[in-house]
Amino acid sequence: MSTSPKDTFQWVDPKERYPGAPPYVVGLPKGEGFNAFKILWFDLTALKSVLILIITQLFHVLGYLTQHGLDFKGVADLNLLTILAPTDYWEKLTDLLQFFKWPVLPKPLIADLWEDDVEFGRQFLQGLNPVLMRKCQAEDIAVDSKFPVTEEYLKPYLGDNFSLKSALEQGKLYLVDYEIFEDIIDSTQEDQLGRYTSSPLCLFYLNEKEELLPVAIKVKQKYDQEKDPYPEIFTPKSSKVEWKAAKLAVSATDIAYQGIIAHLLDTHLVMEVCAVSTYRTLSPDHILYQLLKPHFFHNLAINYMARSVFLGRGGFFDSTGALGYTSSNELLSRAYWGEGLVTDYTGEPWEFYKKALPYSLESRDVQDLPNYYYKDDALLMWDATQKYVTDVIKNHYQNDQAVENDDKLQAWKNELISPNAGTIKGLLPPEQADQLTGKLNNVDDMIEIVTTMIFLATTQHAAVNFGQYDYGAWVANMPFALYQPFSSLYSVESEEEREKVLLKWLPGRQQTIKQIVLVKVLTILPPITSKSLLTLPNPFKQEGDKQAFKDFRKQLKEIESQLKERNKQLKQEGKTPYVYLQPSRIPQSIAI
Repeated sequence: MSTSPKDTFQWVDPKERYPGAPPYVVGLPKGEGFNAFKILWFDLTALKSVLILIITQLFHVLGYLTQHGLDFKGVADLNLLTILAPTDYWEKLTDLLQFFKWPVLPKPLIADLWEDDVEFGRQFLQGLNPVLMRKCQAEDIAVDSKFPVTEEYLKPYLGDNFSLKSALEQGKLYLVDYEIFEDIIDSTQEDQLGRYTSSPLCLFYLNEKEELLPVAIKVKQKYDQEKDPYPEIFTPKSSKVEWKAAKLAVSATDIAYQGIIAHLLDTHLVMEVCAVSTYRTLSPDHILYQLLKPHFFHNLAINYMARSVFLGRGGFFDSTGALGYTSSNELLSRAYWGEGLVTDYTGEPWEFYKKALPYSLESRDVQDLPNYYYKDDALLMWDATQKYVTDVIKNHYQNDQAVENDDKLQAWKNELISPNAGTIKGLLPPEQADQLTGKLNNVDDMIEIVTTMIFLATTQHAAVNFGQYDYGAWVANMPFALYQPFSSLYSVESEEEREKVLLKWLPGRQQTIKQIVLVKVLTILPPITSKSLLTLPNPFKQEGDKQAFKDFRKQLKEIESQLKERNKQLKQEGKTPYVYLQPSRIPQSIAI
């Protein structure tokens, strides 16, 4: 007796779902799991990294004991872990280099540059989370706004001739705003966790060298002059330690946003909704099934692992992330459902059409932002993907009527958006929303939906995943959590003492080991995890579709050559290449 796809791929009951998460499949359906080779490679990568880091830590402990000795009476009175607790602290930031003296764990890309303001700005265009930057508008920094940045703040750094009005008119000011983190966790919970978060805003200025420089930071959305022992706004003219601390608050929040929203939600979890909807409604001979299936490879398996390793109690977000279990799921719910789980937060729910690259760039008004290599490379990939999807779909749907008459296609659309199934909101923009309550009846709209799916599963995931070692392995650059509140910086007065306090903000050596091992495993490149877009086999049966795929492959090879040449030039100029969207490095699917 054969099993139907709806029996194999069942939606988990909402009552059993992880709090805040979009729908997902029950268990791990047969045939969707990793093969033995991939599991072994994951395990060996993690094991090698862990062993190297533990050996490094043991050498450090032995050095500590040699220098300080061991009071065995103290060991009896207390316990060995308590006596050795000081060995988990960083004495100086350069001690981080001890972990990167081995070929298996090379020194992270930004280890020598991370403190520079130019590097800080560059990472928002070419780093781990290049999707949040937007052009600043006058109302964003007005005197009566939540981020009242005036010329008086900026002139000491940008010069007496600096004009805020002129900078706004010329489009030289850009902003990142982590409003979604506001009041996500209260101070009592933070103290219980021993980990602290912020809800910062950061203003950037595009200088005459086309460098994006941070020029003002507010570390939380609501500043209370009576309670907060620090200035409302920091600038590069603040003390060196204060400015470093303000930037650290931003980068720690940014990697939390990347981990839970830009990476986990916007690619992994949403693509599972797309995969399960496809498997439940389309047969293997349907052209959409053939087009999409290669880009769902191992998505259900890696998400099953993520729910086990990350989202649950005792998981990575709970034990290592800034927010812990409850507030991590709170953030997920805010981002997807537009509402809080344990707070009264209300906001905009996640909408599919807004994740199309052209919409994202236009809505953030960053189309003309220079040196934004994520934008440049992603647009090349978007255009190539859209042409490929167009060629295939128009082989089978010669007109809008053909779309409207395809009952399987309509079932697929309905599965994606049904509140009892996929729950995807905004599958199409509001002006086309009549097709969501009625029938999908436009070929171009169908092409846009499918292009967005494949782009999220390939290019977008590569952009927010494969920089994790380069930027996150150096924990001083992007720590998963800060271990002291921002106010702790003001418990002492001298710059020297504040530098010591700042070291205590960072994850200790044991938590650093966890962070390094995780980002090492999560950045395993093709062909270990899956095929790349350049090596993906042709998935089609009909000759016209096969030719469309061949044309796609040819265009990808041209993009590969173009980006390699650009990156070679950047390297010759002493600049950091942007490699994450070279087609040879983009997996066919979210398989890691």
